[in-house]
Amino acid sequence: MSDDKGQSKLQGVGGWLGFLVFILAILSPARMLFQTTANIRETAIMGQVLGPNTSTYIPFTWALVAASVIGSIFLAYRLLAIHRWSSVRIVVIGLWCLASIPTLIDAVVGSILFPEFGGPIVSEALWAAAKSSISATIWTAYLLKSKRVANTYIKDQDETQRIFG
Repeated sequence: MSDDKGQSKLQGVGGWLGFLVFILAILSPARMLFQTTANIRETAIMGQVLGPNTSTYIPFTWALVAASVIGSIFLAYRLLAIHRWSSVRIVVIGLWCLASIPTLIDAVVGSILFPEFGGPIVSEALWAAAKSSISATIWTAYLLKSKRVANTYIKDQDETQRIFG
C-alpha cells in the first residue's frame, strides 16, 4: 500500500521533470535569444574587420537560433502533452542534438565565411559543445533512471511495434 502512495506522488510533470520542462520551454529559448542578440551586436560592430560576409552570417545565425528555439519548445511540449515512452526517447535525442548540432553548424559556417578566424571559432565551438554535452548527459541520466519519468511515461509495446515494426 505504501508503494502505491510513493508511486502516485512520483507521477506527472513535476519536481525535476517540471524543472526540465521549464528549462526547455522558457530558460533555454530566452538564453539563446539574449546570447544571440549580444553576439550579433558584436558581429555587427566588428563588421568592418570581418568583411562583407557579415551580412550573410547574421541572418543565418538568426535562422539557426530560431530552429533551436523551436526545437527546445517542441521538446517541452512533448514532455507535457504526450505521456508515452517515445516522448522520453525523442527528448533524449533532442537534448543531444540541441547540445551539439547548432554550435557545430555555426562553427562550420563561421569558419567558411571568416576563414581568418577559423581556428578560434572551431576551438570555441568545441568547448561550447562539450559544456552543453555535460548538461545533456545529466538530463539523459535523469530521464532514463527517474521513477517519476518511469511512472509518467507509459512504455507501450504496441506503440513501438507500430513505429518500428
